[in-house]
Amino acid sequence: MRKKPPVLSVNNYSVSYYTANGPLRVLDDISLNIYPGEVLGLVGESGSGKSTLALGIMRALHERKTDESGEILLAENSLTVMNEEDLKGIRGTRVTMVFQDPGGSLNPTMTLGEHFVQLLDRHRNLDVNETKAETQRLLKMVELSDPDMMVNKYPHEVSGGEKQRVVIALAFACDPELILFDEPTSALDATTAINILDLFRILQKKTGVSALFISHDLGVIREIAHRVLVMYAGRLLEMGRNDELFTTPKHPYTRALLGSLPKVGIGIRNFTLNTIPGALPDRTITIDGCIFANRCDFVMPSCRLGEFDLKGDSIHKVACPISTKILDTKSVSNSVNSVNSESNKNFKELLIVNSLSVHFSRPDIIDRILNREIPTVHAVNEVSLKLRYRETLGLVGESGCGKSSLARALVGLRKFKGRVSLGDQKIDNINQINGAYRKRIQIIFQNPDLSLNPRHNIATILSRPLKLYQPVSEKKLQKKISELMNRVNLPNRLSTRFPYELSGGEKQRVAIARALAAEPDVIICDEITSGLDASVQASIVNLLQNIQRENGVSYLFITHDLNLLRFIADRVAIMYLGEIIEIRDIDKLGSPPYHPYTEALLSSAPIIDPNIKCRKIHLKGIIPSRTHQIPGCPFETRCPRVLGELCRKERPETQHIGLNHQITCHLDIKKLEAVTPIWSKQITDTTHAN
Repeated sequence: MRKKPPVLSVNNYSVSYYTANGPLRVLDDISLNIYPGEVLGLVGESGSGKSTLALGIMRALHERKTDESGEILLAENSLTVMNEEDLKGIRGTRVTMVFQDPGGSLNPTMTLGEHFVQLLDRHRNLDVNETKAETQRLLKMVELSDPDMMVNKYPHEVSGGEKQRVVIALAFACDPELILFDEPTSALDATTAINILDLFRILQKKTGVSALFISHDLGVIREIAHRVLVMYAGRLLEMGRNDELFTTPKHPYTRALLGSLPKVGIGIRNFTLNTIPGALPDRTITIDGCIFANRCDFVMPSCRLGEFDLKGDSIHKVACPISTKILDTKSVSNSVNSVNSESNKNFKELLIVNSLSVHFSRPDIIDRILNREIPTVHAVNEVSLKLRYRETLGLVGESGCGKSSLARALVGLRKFKGRVSLGDQKIDNINQINGAYRKRIQIIFQNPDLSLNPRHNIATILSRPLKLYQPVSEKKLQKKISELMNRVNLPNRLSTRFPYELSGGEKQRVAIARALAAEPDVIICDEITSGLDASVQASIVNLLQNIQRENGVSYLFITHDLNLLRFIADRVAIMYLGEIIEIRDIDKLGSPPYHPYTEALLSSAPIIDPNIKCRKIHLKGIIPSRTHQIPGCPFETRCPRVLGELCRKERPETQHIGLNHQITCHLDIKKLEAVTPIWSKQITDTTHAN
């Protein structure tokens, strides 16, 4: 029996949106409680209604809804009957929200300091000196260095992690009772994301604030939440304590979500991730029975009759009529299925990059008028790597380390210095890149919404590379388009649709089909699974592996998801501040020796398996400016194993360890070999790097 009443109560809350086909049921009888000091996690696929619930709690749906019922209580105050004027006094004070994109949350025309002045003046009525002091306190609270300098910067002048820290500081500014987090780490790299989670965990314990933490990343929820709610197509299907839900999930949907995630210790090439077949149901029509029935592996006739609400004890509830009969006797899948194929490895080198550098400056019109000297950004510095035939080389590193700049240079979208050899073609600068080279190396970008022309339908989008690289008759063109659609598992009927009419996963498949149209030797995948649901991500990875087995294409796979990389890559290159600091075989990723930065990256990977312990490393220190050459090791300012002046002033040599392993570091390899592995079943201590 809980002694304290809930901070937030949502009772039988439903929301419908208007569409041309009738009302779209987005939320269906949602009921939940969040108690003082509790973090409630909310997970589910995109389109499940998670963000709509958060906006409903904030009373920010406005004209989007056509029908709304139920009640939302903040302590004893009903938000659903409160007028707009009273709500303005609650938003930003008693309830605050942290959105997915911090750049979209901050006004680009205001300095960071002006955001605090506006908020504190509106809700706390402080004088000028008090506002300045409180702004300084809040910036220090979220561990932003040099608050005096930070208050004068504009949002575009700071990193994504720094922007998110500012947004969190604004959320805590008025000592709220409840904070709503809507995918706050999905746009961040792994080390930045784990630092943001650590920051919130510290602030939450210090202030006792309650939170609703929304994410489709179950690894994040595993790290941060006390209890977890699972939502599907606007309905709650399971609720349980964090530890119990992840170890003994009872609803088939929860089990399927967990089964589609790559896990530490079982990443093996030539295996496929489990996926959830089918798609979210059409909520413009009435659905009888369990809403997940059409995608469920355990479905029975009784599942299609009646409605199923959450039932169980106060600790674990599930909306499934057969959970006790079937699911308790079946173990959760280990996430992989063998495809029984031979290794794709071929040691002949296809793409060779020698001493490639990308430097650029960004002068604005005032700089040009005043003829001011513009600092040069050293995005990529003397990078050398090799990609073999039929191989997948992973490229990982924090946001801003130069991964995308390297990718764009390789496909001729950025000027570079150095040499690129693709088969028998040798390129020394961007002017030498011709149509034959572009045909052989294609790129798939992170965001298909930006890379697919919204004014063209899918058939037109796919016809462009076909006309450019494989001129054919109109009749054969349509056949080729149909073949490409089939190749990426899309029904041909979607070829007449426009990008906005497709889901995120479908749009990314179109982007893959467009890259395949040129019949390339190399495809660069630039964060193409970032932001996708676990099941959609798994299906994209499986598709890429199938294409590689059948077409023999090589991939440069850029990501910050090390768990995912273990399933798709043969080797991995670790990048930091524009430099490759380690290259190694993926199947030995969990074993030392590894570069101290690689060690920190591995530490930041979310762990779903409760039997695996992770030795956490929290990187501190300032990231050096990239507008000048660094005299020593680029990681020296944040390295927990720094050797002082040697690392600060002298460039480290590359040490080769066996056939496929090299580390660029001053530390002796024997000392690195003695480092305790990051992932273990025995390790329980947490290491904090200074």
